[in-house]
Amino acid sequence: MKITSSILWVMVLISLLSSSCQSDAVFDQTESLVENGWVQKKQIVFPFEIKDTVTVYDLRVAIRQSNEYPFYNLYFNCWVIQEQQGVWKKAFAEAILYDPKTGKPKGGGLGDMYSHSYTILKGLKFPRRGKYRVALEQYMRTDTLKGVVSVGASLVPSPL
Repeated sequence: MKITSSILWVMVLISLLSSSCQSDAVFDQTESLVENGWVQKKQIVFPFEIKDTVTVYDLRVAIRQSNEYPFYNLYFNCWVIQEQQGVWKKAFAEAILYDPKTGKPKGGGLGDMYSHSYTILKGLKFPRRGKYRVALEQYMRTDTLKGVVSVGASLVPSPL
């Protein structure tokens, strides 16, 4: 009987923890690029819908790369596109993946894989409800960036 009540308590605790860990993100998506790397002319697009025009958001980009990546940085363009109106916001960003002097990888990771997260656009207050999309495009001098394993984006409420 005691074992059964212990199992019940563990199940209740797990369900409480999992419900309290729900993300407030409007979207959080990742695209895998393992097979080919990031091709320069290939835009990575993440659709989402805005229902709340009062909340202020931050747009984050996540990059995962292996030691096969040949440069210390990665330039990319980012657009937030409103379905009916076109480009609403845009940014040109640089991700520093390795220390330029020592070559030591930045970000978290194990083995030869490293993850990075960057806030690209802060304080976004969407003008209207509706369908949007985030488009990302690498802007390096190489057609295909080997070693870029995945690229993702998320839209989260901005911290106060």
